[in-house]
Amino acid sequence: MPVQLKTIKVKVTFAAADHDYDHEYETNSLIGDVLRDALTGFGVATDGTTRYYLKHDGDEVPADTTVGDVAGHARSLHLKLRTETIQGAS
Repeated sequence: MPVQLKTIKVKVTFAAADHDYDHEYETNSLIGDVLRDALTGFGVATDGTTRYYLKHDGDEVPADTTVGDVAGHARSLHLKLRTETIQGAS
């Protein structure tokens, strides 16, 4: 019998957006994938002058962390999209 992966409802908020990004992810999905999807959902095109990252409970979440590792036993996860200007970028 195949193993069924648990899904977690993920909400990403972004101060510069007029809506949230909401999607369900399997627990083994990477935060880097959530970040990529959220940027697309917000219509953000990366240009090399800004670094985008996700925060949870005030801490940056590494891109190679899984959604399940961040959520723990919770059924939903709230992340915040943040930006940082890259100095010297052209």
